[in-house]
Amino acid sequence: MNAWIKKIHMYAGLLNFTILCVFGLAGVIVTADAPDIFHAGNEPATAIVPFAAPSAASDKDVADLMVRQVGPRHTGKPSIRRDAEHRLVADNYSVNGLVRLTLLEPQGQMKIETYRNSIWRFIDNAHATTLQESTTTWAPNAWAWYIEIAIWSLLLMALSGLWLGLVTRWNYWWTKAALIAGTISFALFCVVLK
Repeated sequence: MNAWIKKIHMYAGLLNFTILCVFGLAGVIVTADAPDIFHAGNEPATAIVPFAAPSAASDKDVADLMVRQVGPRHTGKPSIRRDAEHRLVADNYSVNGLVRLTLLEPQGQMKIETYRNSIWRFIDNAHATTLQESTTTWAPNAWAWYIEIAIWSLLLMALSGLWLGLVTRWNYWWTKAALIAGTISFALFCVVLK
């Protein structure tokens, strides 16, 4: 039985390898305070295209038409708002960055600003992808499913590792020390945060 548990532990670890690397890098990126798309000092790629907004349409309907015309890739539902100049803005976020669509109604135009993430912020955004975010393409959804599966396999890896440690390595003092250190660390964490 222990041979099967070792295999489960090993393959669960291999399944989690990429996710753990992404999550670890994301932690380093946030700790190092890597600049995001608004603070990186890069100007967005900007284009102005013709766009005539229907006069009787709501802000949501107009924003939906703007998004349909531009078709920003890998984004979810747009965040719709009015800016300080009362222009309709539809922000379309993805792991790659932001595509901001601004309606220039008097001119009959739409301004398209594309802010691209650095590789570091791409990794940070990739680690935060969840199944709750609906996107227009399959790739972010597939990545979200991979994260979900990896989280469950990480739990399986932890439980199988605990079993293997208790059954096959309990006579080693490092096994006992690691279990005690981990338990005390978690208990202190719980007490401090309560």
